[in-house]
Amino acid sequence: MTEILLVLGLIGGVLAAHELGFWLGSRIGSADDAFGRQLGLVRTSTAALVAFLIGFAFSGAASRFIDRLDIIVTEANALGTAYLRADAIAEPHRSELRAVLREYTADRVQLLSGERRDQIEPLLAKVGGLHERMWQSAIAGTQNNAALMMVVLPPINEVIDLHSTHLAMARRHLPWPIMAVLLGTAAVGVGLMGFGNGRVGRRFSLLDSVYGGVLAVALWMTIDLDYPGMGILRLTNLPVVETLAAMK
Repeated sequence: MTEILLVLGLIGGVLAAHELGFWLGSRIGSADDAFGRQLGLVRTSTAALVAFLIGFAFSGAASRFIDRLDIIVTEANALGTAYLRADAIAEPHRSELRAVLREYTADRVQLLSGERRDQIEPLLAKVGGLHERMWQSAIAGTQNNAALMMVVLPPINEVIDLHSTHLAMARRHLPWPIMAVLLGTAAVGVGLMGFGNGRVGRRFSLLDSVYGGVLAVALWMTIDLDYPGMGILRLTNLPVVETLAAMK
């Protein structure tokens, strides 16, 4: 639903910007050749600026998307390592640590699936307690054994640290002021196109329609890439799913 609203909003914005520009252009009407040349220069410069801003925003969104994929793989590896190294400690702490790691991994699978967004907050609220349980189990199982601590505790510590890193990456997006400038500049560019059309009394030509459609799609893909899970682009939880399967 969010994806549909985003697409409709962008298409509606393109149409509205063009119609506003067309209305202004039709009111001004024809002007001298110097004005026409100046308008053409401004339109070309604005289109170039829009292309630059979209390229900048898309590149940043793609980089953040890849970073989010990488942190999922890193977290899955840390969970798998922590689970294997639990073999080094004696019972009952081994079973306790393995059980909490399995529960934690199962929660990560659900969090990353994106299927039930209403469960995100309850699952995040459990994280602190699960961290405490796995750390206490590891400490109790390695007590008074410095060599064992060096084996078991580092992956547990990495799992705990990666949660904060993962949250920070999930909340990292293109700053809203930059997004506002991008959308505003795109609207001005389409408005100038409509202004030129209004001066000569025609609406969308085929080329104008292609430009407006491509612009809307580029903006849509940039936003979708920066907010994975809201639209058609998704982060895969397969590495964590495979780790959970290996724990069983």
